[in-house]
Amino acid sequence: MGVCELCGRENTGVFNILVSGAQISACGSCSTKRGFTIPSKETNRAKTTVKSPNTNFRKTRPALEAASDFHIRIRRGRESRGMSVEELGKKMNIRAQDLQKYEGGSVPPDAVAKRLEKELGISILEEIEKNDVSPVVKRSNKSVTIADMLDDLMREASNE
Repeated sequence: MGVCELCGRENTGVFNILVSGAQISACGSCSTKRGFTIPSKETNRAKTTVKSPNTNFRKTRPALEAASDFHIRIRRGRESRGMSVEELGKKMNIRAQDLQKYEGGSVPPDAVAKRLEKELGISILEEIEKNDVSPVVKRSNKSVTIADMLDDLMREASNE
């Protein structure tokens, strides 16, 4: 039993998953929302667990994430080709509503991002820069969640 680092649920079964290149402990609900399958009692747990990022591979692919201004790049790429959202959607077999969400800042799945890159001649996905990360300091007996850290950052930004 553990604490989910995403939603803060305590005394729950947690799974190690990768989120934006970081390995975290997440409950079953948060894990399934991010596309990870949860092992059932009938299946062999060793086959369904998420591998650690430290696993040795012969060829490692760089970890990619969406650029901070990906939504602007998508809109500019579409406009430079003189296409409307509906036209691009028909050409790529993607719903216009989804394209509007991506242009509004919702991160597209990697497969869709790669298709958009190819179609529009832009780059959306960038390599994740590895930087030094300081450890999380617990202020009390309660575990710190990602949401707690975000709240602290927002408070610090508003005080400056």
